[in-house]
Amino acid sequence: MEFKSLIDLKKEIHRQLSSRMSNNCVLLNTPDHINIGDQLIWQGEMDFLDSLNIQPSYITSHFNFDWRDFSKDTLILLHGGGNFGDVWEGHNDFRIKVVENYQDNRILIFPQSVEYNDEKLIVLDAKRYAVHKNVTICARDQFSYNLLSKFFENEILLVPDMAFCMKLEKPNRGFKNRNLLLKRVDREISSSFDYSSYSGFELRDWPSFDNTLFNFSHRVWEKLNRLWARNLLSKKTKNTTFGLGVLRNKEWLIEKGIYFISSYDLVVSTRLHGHILALLLGVPTIMIDNSYGKNKRFFQTWLKDIPESQLVTSPEEMKVVLNKLKNERES
Repeated sequence: MEFKSLIDLKKEIHRQLSSRMSNNCVLLNTPDHINIGDQLIWQGEMDFLDSLNIQPSYITSHFNFDWRDFSKDTLILLHGGGNFGDVWEGHNDFRIKVVENYQDNRILIFPQSVEYNDEKLIVLDAKRYAVHKNVTICARDQFSYNLLSKFFENEILLVPDMAFCMKLEKPNRGFKNRNLLLKRVDREISSSFDYSSYSGFELRDWPSFDNTLFNFSHRVWEKLNRLWARNLLSKKTKNTTFGLGVLRNKEWLIEKGIYFISSYDLVVSTRLHGHILALLLGVPTIMIDNSYGKNKRFFQTWLKDIPESQLVTSPEEMKVVLNKLKNERES
């Protein structure tokens, strides 16, 4: 099937998932950190459910979950993203514990990219998931779908990223005369590019990762938030949905991301959701692959037929694409 617009991707999500939802549901493993990309996914999940007139009765991160009892007819939804496998172990371990502890509940994992560096671990994880007979895992790209289908006995679906379900208004944009190279600062950054060679580009990661006093204090707040929610708030109210609150303000982080991306005329992104947000905002964008192929796999599965989306895999390809864009601007 060809997907030629972002609307096509949103329709595909609804086609695959709408009938599987339930009015009685909870959403677990939501982000309590300042990565704007994860907040975009979370907002897409909430907007998708809202379009079906569904509101989860309980929402929490894996840091603050109190392992409460759920009725057998409660659908457990697990937040999507790019942390299924052994690259980001904490999220993976949490999902497995949910699968093992709630075998009477139907469980659905929103679209995930999958990466295992150790094949022994995927075999072990598949065995742990196999004890639950009603788990649906949504793969976010064809590679992840094939890998899960090979090892896992559970139901596997191929579904686009949930951020495409976001209700997003495009801001009015004039010409800014600014170009952005959005370079991630974590373990997923690819080492095959010379990122210092792009003159005329501002080199930044998400603004929430800026090394400023404000963002340093925000990171400290993040740690305090988890401590408060886990050790104090949950004991008093049995509700770990919100800690001190500010880290749960995904709307604030998303607004920060929208203002950031829309302030540029061209975005070259090493982050998948930097590229996705630019597409949603109508900002010309080029994506560079990450360290293990996640971005390329997603592009080839969903974005290769969408005219506004481009991916480069080498510095040489980047030069060709940038020259083409320059000529188009000048013509």
